[in-house]
Amino acid sequence: MRYRPTIEQKTMNTIAAMWLICLCLLTAGGLFLPNSANAQLLDTAQLNALQTFTSLDDAIKNADKVQKLDLSGLQMEEFPTKLDKLVNLRVLLMDANRIKTIPPIINKLTKLQILSVKSNLLEIFPREVTKLTSLQTLNLGQNQIPALPTDLGLLTELQVLNLQSNTLTSLPIELGKLVKLTHLDVSNNQLSSLPTELGQAVALEYVDASRNRITILGAELGSWVNLKVLALEGNQIKALPPEIAKLVKLQRLELSTNQIEVLGAEIGALTQLQVLRLVGNALTALPTDIGKLTSLMQLDLNSNGLTALPNEIGNLVNLQTLELGSCKLTEVPATLGNLGRLEKLALNGNQLTKMPPEIGKLVNLQRLTLNGNQITSLPSDIGNLTKLQSLNISNNRLTALPPELGKVVNLQMLNATRNQIASLPNDMGKLAGLQKFLIADNKLTSLPGALSELTDLQEINLARNKELTRLPDMLRLSRLKKLDILETKVSKNDIGLLIKLLPNTEIKYSDQ
Repeated sequence: MRYRPTIEQKTMNTIAAMWLICLCLLTAGGLFLPNSANAQLLDTAQLNALQTFTSLDDAIKNADKVQKLDLSGLQMEEFPTKLDKLVNLRVLLMDANRIKTIPPIINKLTKLQILSVKSNLLEIFPREVTKLTSLQTLNLGQNQIPALPTDLGLLTELQVLNLQSNTLTSLPIELGKLVKLTHLDVSNNQLSSLPTELGQAVALEYVDASRNRITILGAELGSWVNLKVLALEGNQIKALPPEIAKLVKLQRLELSTNQIEVLGAEIGALTQLQVLRLVGNALTALPTDIGKLTSLMQLDLNSNGLTALPNEIGNLVNLQTLELGSCKLTEVPATLGNLGRLEKLALNGNQLTKMPPEIGKLVNLQRLTLNGNQITSLPSDIGNLTKLQSLNISNNRLTALPPELGKVVNLQMLNATRNQIASLPNDMGKLAGLQKFLIADNKLTSLPGALSELTDLQEINLARNKELTRLPDMLRLSRLKKLDILETKVSKNDIGLLIKLLPNTEIKYSDQ
């Protein structure tokens, strides 16, 4: 006889089947669980569109409606306990107050996605915050927090964590559990290292650990394959790990004021790098692989011990700013002329005796600083720099300026102080846009009459040209605000005439 289930048995079988389906769905990731906390999170656009309440009293009156509350800058000394009534709150901003502690009632704000209590007086990390599992942004920067709890790893939705300017001496290894973290700022603390486990936070795009006491970077650095910004200036780092080559998405690398002696060839792997700053390190040379950084727009190497530059520097065709001040360079390669997009070039404080004529190819250059070298002459090709606005050639050994300088028609500031210049070319009168002309401490005996054509001039410094006796007609220089002729031989009669002709000009002169 064939078995036939009863109605009750059929019902039980159906229920069991339904439970099995639910169990499978749950095991597969809970795709059909719309009541989960994560499904209720608002995106950035929705959060920005929320109505902002700025009064606690108004917020309490509309407790069910309030989703965004900004109580910043009110000099509050205590965290308001009434906030526990705002059960729908998603954004809470309490910056720039005088709050020392955050009470446990914070954990009742279960929908909170953004919490910012920066620039307060917090002396302990509010541990109850770790129960806010919907939190995506936590900003506790500029407080006095000395340590972080291990429970921080419970904030699995956290994307932005800002703890800059506290008194942290270490970070918990549980930070590695924050797999959605994209932005980490722990700058201006007292950290001596970053935990190895932080390498597990592979979603990181921005890390700022500047102004700490970090001496060594570990191999875990190579796990941050999504990193775009890495800021580590103001530490005590002596070398970069080879694994830095894995940061192929890196766009900005800040390593100034460390103790880096050698830049390895692996730097050449960072082909998306746009900004590289290594000011105040101990570099004596650059690797030829620096030429592979063809996306680089800003390279700052001021205050290093560089004695030469590789020819490959000319491969950085997208470079807009190149700073090499206060190094030990005795010459620059001709390939520098390949940097056709360069807008700012700083070579001050080196040991240069000349500039290559190829500098005339830098047709987009706007600012050139060559002060504090031993340059004896400028190439005539400098006349090609028609976009140049500022030229500083002070503290060199120049005896003359090339007539071609008159072609630099957009020049606004020319500083030739402390050289050995005895005369100026008449073509200087073509610099119609010149506003500031500093040529003190030279050997001028006279000035070309064409200078009277420079009607935009606002400041002229001719001090300590001890043999200078006459000035050109300055009647047309109606915009002149400052004229310094201290320690020259300009006569009292001429000075008196100047005072009458230029009543709105501050004139400095020596009593004779």
